[in-house]
Amino acid sequence: MVYNVYMGTLRIAICEDLEKDAEHIRSLIGESGIDAEVTHFKSGGAFLASHPAGKFDIAFLDIYMGDITGIEAAHVLRETDDRCGIVFVTTSEDFRSEAFDVGAEQYLIKPISKDRLLKTLQKRTPDRRRKSCSVNVKGKHTDIPFDDIMYIEVKNHNCIVHTVNGTIETGTTMTIESFERTLPSSRFMRCHKSYIANLSYVESVDRDFKMKNGDTVYIRRGDLPKCKKWERELDKWRLDEAGREVV
Repeated sequence: MVYNVYMGTLRIAICEDLEKDAEHIRSLIGESGIDAEVTHFKSGGAFLASHPAGKFDIAFLDIYMGDITGIEAAHVLRETDDRCGIVFVTTSEDFRSEAFDVGAEQYLIKPISKDRLLKTLQKRTPDRRRKSCSVNVKGKHTDIPFDDIMYIEVKNHNCIVHTVNGTIETGTTMTIESFERTLPSSRFMRCHKSYIANLSYVESVDRDFKMKNGDTVYIRRGDLPKCKKWERELDKWRLDEAGREVV
């Protein structure tokens, strides 16, 4: 996977087949005052043909395009790039659920307002490195800092985020796979089909993870040797994590 690191100019892709809509987004970006390099693609195919993995910090994807949909383009992008911010731009609410399956940060209805676009860009500017994930809770976006997440579990097809401040239930609008794509792999382990653990909150490893709050996070049998090996390196890992900024 490619991990994007923001080094100054915000690199933006606009994937939009309607010239006037693309120009509207470009104009709002210009008015924002944020230093940005904008590349326009007129189709999802052209965007993917540019080999976008690692090239862009954020991509604005129209959903309805002539060749492939923005949703389809996002799925292909996510195969090689976990960190590019994805913002869907559309005239319909029909694909909102599918949008968050690929870890989309925003789902914007045309015409986009300057205020909504500015808030989207500010989350990706160099002085605001990504340290949280955006989840859809009952139709509203909630940002949860990575540091606050202890583990995530699935119950009755609903994702439940266990944080230091309590639990947040996202419902069926987000899957554990979408969380797995969003969370930094250096800190979070998909240890079971129904669990993702934040290694920072693991107290010990036996047959399963024992979390610092006393909860148990289950480990699938095939991953137990990997988790046991990780336990032997626990102290070194924690020291490394303490000195590393996760982006």
